[in-house]
Amino acid sequence: MKKTITLLLALICAPLISQEQTHIVIKQEGYGKSHGLRLIFNDKIIDSQTDGELLFELDTVLTEPLYASVLQKNNRYTGFWIDPGYGEVTVFKEGFPGSTRVRGSQSHAVYRSVKFADTPEERFANFLSHKNHDIALEYLNGSFQFSGLKTEQLQALYDAVDDSNKTKLDDLRAHLVTRKIPTVKIDSDIYDFTAQDKDGKSFSTRDYRGKYLLIDFAATGCGPCWSGYPELIAETSKYEQLEVITFNEDHAIDAWQSIADKRNIKLDWPVLWSGKNKKEVFEIYKINGWPNFFLISPEGKVLDQWMGSGSEHLKFTLNRLVK
Repeated sequence: MKKTITLLLALICAPLISQEQTHIVIKQEGYGKSHGLRLIFNDKIIDSQTDGELLFELDTVLTEPLYASVLQKNNRYTGFWIDPGYGEVTVFKEGFPGSTRVRGSQSHAVYRSVKFADTPEERFANFLSHKNHDIALEYLNGSFQFSGLKTEQLQALYDAVDDSNKTKLDDLRAHLVTRKIPTVKIDSDIYDFTAQDKDGKSFSTRDYRGKYLLIDFAATGCGPCWSGYPELIAETSKYEQLEVITFNEDHAIDAWQSIADKRNIKLDWPVLWSGKNKKEVFEIYKINGWPNFFLISPEGKVLDQWMGSGSEHLKFTLNRLVK
């Protein structure tokens, strides 16, 4: 719903590692001279510096672990973590992507043990061994749906983590809390929620009974959301009995407003950012991409649901269902 292959400069919440000069060397083994490998580094895809064993070399100062990736010609990638002071990386063709080695990096060792475990049971044991390590927590929170772990195993891992670190598992917590709550889908009842706009004013979906309601689940960094807003404004304004709310998954209020100003976009409906059970709401509605729309009847039933900013579906749906 949302994951892309980009460089992650991890903002880890554990005590900061002291600033340390790090000599980073990234090499390959087994690809031959014309390997065509590229590096995702500092949020950019760059070609390697040589066509031989050495891919990349630089000196930098790190204050916390750094995540980077190497791309093959077919765009398969291997990710790795570099700790301050340790920067010797070797990407092996044999066993790719799980065979990448980072000499002396505890962060990468933890990452490799949880991502590339041979079985779900081994993955569970490795998570348990590193239950309060930031890298393990970050990977578990972002990838639990693809981990192969059963619900009872995920619950056991969550319970085992120290209370001070449970906030780093918000996505997993929401999944566990809502797993017995029916997913919202076409013909089901709406799952009512209350959320606040940037000024702290609360809006409840329950207050929209008696009118049609279009819920727009979105995100600040969603390009299709922004490109679709002009058409969304134009089409929804044709229906007096239709209300709209936008619920953004992130909290980048200032960035959102800056983009809106540059694009000269002014939404005539509430844009919501926070809510007591926000993570749970997005989980119950199964929001795995943006924009994601739910059209709700005056009685609180889901009439239609679709993802994407295509104007034809929007026009057809509103014309067909909003009476």
